[in-house]
Amino acid sequence: MTEGPTGQSPEPARIDPIRAGLLCRCPNCGQGPLYAGFLRVVDRCEACGFDYSRLNTGDGAAIFIMQIAGGIVVFGALYAMIAWNPPIWLLLLITLPLVAGLSIGLMRPGKGVMIALQMRSSPPGGGGPRSGGGVAGGTLGQTPLHHASHGPRPPMEEE
Repeated sequence: MTEGPTGQSPEPARIDPIRAGLLCRCPNCGQGPLYAGFLRVVDRCEACGFDYSRLNTGDGAAIFIMQIAGGIVVFGALYAMIAWNPPIWLLLLITLPLVAGLSIGLMRPGKGVMIALQMRSSPPGGGGPRSGGGVAGGTLGQTPLHHASHGPRPPMEEE
């Protein structure tokens, strides 16, 4: 970034986080790479310094990608079976690599979009699942849920 006339760096240009996620770039600035490996998210953006350690998409992207790739291939295979009735070995020879290729090819952009959506919906000061954010002692003054494995339920306090 170039410095402005006052010697301070200008604000990063507002970018579409979904587009940046699809391009596997930082959804905050659109410049730095999002991944250090195939699916390993960098700890901090090289360009803007955004901290990714508080974000965690888990397996959300994988679930969506498997459903999308599986739906495309399964409906394509059903159409081929009805229209041309190829032998099953030929159908498997075509569809198995196709579903693997679609799944692997869509995984990075899909996870990038999930990270961008999580960034868009998380509070600016943190609060992501790995940050320990929120109010100490519970969520906004609510008592935590009780589970039977924790022993007998504690007595309720009166206000």
